[in-house]
Amino acid sequence: LKAYLHRITSFRRSEALFVSFQPSMQGHKVSSATIGRWIKATIAKAYEAQSLPVPKGITAHSTQSAASSAAWATQASIIDICRAAAWASPSPFIRHYKVDV
Repeated sequence: LKAYLHRITSFRRSEALFVSFQPSMQGHKVSSATIGRWIKATIAKAYEAQSLPVPKGITAHSTQSAASSAAWATQASIIDICRAAAWASPSPFIRHYKVDV
C-alpha cells in the first residue's frame, strides 16, 4: 500500500484510495465497477498462475470464498477460518463458500 501511494502521489487528484492510471482520467477516482473488474481479474490470474481452471461466475465478492477455501486447502483449522470470516459456525463456509482451489 505504501508503494502504491508513493507511486500515485505526483498525479493524484482525488482523496479516493484507488485512482486511474489512464491518461484521460489519471489521478481521478475509479468507479466501483472498475474496482470490481480489477478484483475479478486478480482472482482469475491467481487460479491461472496455479494452472487451475477459473471457476465460472467469479465476482468481486468471490474473495471471501477464495480466501477461506485457500486457507482450508493449506490445512488451516475450521475454527481459525470461521474466526477470520466472523462466522459463528462452519455452516456458511461448507454451504456457500467452500470451492476447489
